[in-house]
Amino acid sequence: MSQQTVYVGGGSMSSTPLHAIVAALAFTGVMLAGVWQITAAARHTDPLDFPSTLLDFREGRTTGGLEKHLDHKLPARSSLIAFANGIRYSLVRGGGDKVRPGLDDWLFSVEEFQFFNDFQAHQKMRLKILSDTALALKAQGVTLVIAVVPDKARMYPEKLLGGHYPYWYADRYSLILNTLKSQGVSTIDLIPVLTSNNAETALYYRTDTHWNQSGAQRAAEAVAGHVKAIVNDLPKTSFVTTPTGPLTQRIGDLLRMMELSNVPDWFRPIPDEESPVFTQKDPTASPSGLFDTVIVPVVLVGTSYSLRANFHGSLQQALGTDVLNVARDGGGFIQSTKDYLADESFKTAKPRVIVWEVPERMFAAPLTDAEKQGLQLQ
Repeated sequence: MSQQTVYVGGGSMSSTPLHAIVAALAFTGVMLAGVWQITAAARHTDPLDFPSTLLDFREGRTTGGLEKHLDHKLPARSSLIAFANGIRYSLVRGGGDKVRPGLDDWLFSVEEFQFFNDFQAHQKMRLKILSDTALALKAQGVTLVIAVVPDKARMYPEKLLGGHYPYWYADRYSLILNTLKSQGVSTIDLIPVLTSNNAETALYYRTDTHWNQSGAQRAAEAVAGHVKAIVNDLPKTSFVTTPTGPLTQRIGDLLRMMELSNVPDWFRPIPDEESPVFTQKDPTASPSGLFDTVIVPVVLVGTSYSLRANFHGSLQQALGTDVLNVARDGGGFIQSTKDYLADESFKTAKPRVIVWEVPERMFAAPLTDAEKQGLQLQ
């Protein structure tokens, strides 16, 4: 399957003689430091620690083993990488292969811009997975609710260096929602609630791919309202949300991708600041009955968006009922749902509602083997 990758949002600062001199001196320093690193690592390398026979050399095992060995023994590898990346960002606003810097210290995931030749076929297959799953769950008395998380770049195009969201995905979000709704799948449009009327109130982190606490709360309240309109007799539980610490810097995943977690703020985009919060059952509320059912009425499946910014806690508080969160970090489009539907807890005690949170950007990428197989409900 052929695919092509195109990026937008990149850019560089205009070159001046001073910039050129500073860049040359900086990168010369990095190169000299690299020579020192390799020399220091080589001095501590035991020839017996990696394949060294003639056959090993011919088949590449010697050089591969030496490369790994030297890499592990470099005395200041992480610091040098952070220093080089800090120089790259400071001089030319470079973010590496996974991150595209924007304006005002905003960062964006390259995944939101990638163009794939077959993205429409990939999207069609994923929409079929969602609609087929909704139909199969309905036959078992479970309502599936889809919450598509709009791209951060879609919501904040003014923060992109190019000033606009990629034209090839301009209609993707509305197409996804309209297709699902036409197939009878309960779907929530989160764009209205994630659109801030105040330019100073961001609803996504600047240096992270995810929504922030304000955005997560708005999204959770929208999901809760949608669920309540479908199922109005969920068991009631009171929740409260309280701060658990002072306002502190939050190192976003995009900063970590740039390997700028541990450098001074003047050498990187300024991290977001946030006071952590925690949602728990209201201790002042009346306790549940001793013999009340323990079946969780709502289950949340999805991605890291359901694990960040207290989205799960906000959803429980807005719904006023228990929500089991089985979302997964790095699980992609399908994995957390696939695992949950195959688990004994689903087979023996089905919930009333499953909320499936899906980031918009995941619809375009090539299909994984698990996605090609689809979901099988028993």
